[in-house]
Amino acid sequence: MNACERPSADPPPGTASTDSSASVATPALDESLSEHFKLIEEERTGPARVRIRQWLNDHPEDARGEFLMGLSYHQEKRYGRALRWFNQAVEHEPVYPPAWHFQGWTNYYLGNAEPARLAFETHLRLDPSEGDSHFALGLLSIEEWDLDRAEIHLNKAIELQSERPDRTKGVSKAKARLSEVVEHRDGDIAQATMLLKESVELHPDHYEAWYRLSRLLEMQGRSDEAGSALEQFHMAKARVRP
Repeated sequence: MNACERPSADPPPGTASTDSSASVATPALDESLSEHFKLIEEERTGPARVRIRQWLNDHPEDARGEFLMGLSYHQEKRYGRALRWFNQAVEHEPVYPPAWHFQGWTNYYLGNAEPARLAFETHLRLDPSEGDSHFALGLLSIEEWDLDRAEIHLNKAIELQSERPDRTKGVSKAKARLSEVVEHRDGDIAQATMLLKESVELHPDHYEAWYRLSRLLEMQGRSDEAGSALEQFHMAKARVRP
């Protein structure tokens, strides 16, 4: 998983899903949990956990509180601790679809490919509208060199996220990964180049895409364009990882 491939939480844990295509709506957080979620968003994860534990004392085995505990550790990249909480959340009520989504990503980061796949597939049964879970399944398929299946999932990720202004980064990531499929499976350098150009137009900070774009342009003898793309790679990387 590279630095530009962070999961998207959708629907946001602080709201209920209103997407009619979802099989299971995401239950709304109560007022207290909504405040605790804001602390996690602000990266005040320690204070958030203190408050969530207090909430869980009054609401034992509530999936929403357990999910937020997992999310607080996930935010810190403490994936082992996060996974323990997500594993609890998926076993308890109310059914909270984002718990499976983040259980999937946490397993992915820990190198647990099959549990990750099962979690993402379960999440899509609960919420078929989540393109980021298709993106994750696309990554897993690439790693298994099942490029046909990867293409299906990545195209679905693009389709589901393209109409959403808050998901341009997700579309960018999917296009960049799809470029790998068409390059390695089909040898279609022109199509791969086009996908990478679309990727960086959507998300200029996607520095890995800039680097691959520079490489493909160089392969085509387009040295000036390759040099410009490489310069953009260095600039984007400096912005993202100063």
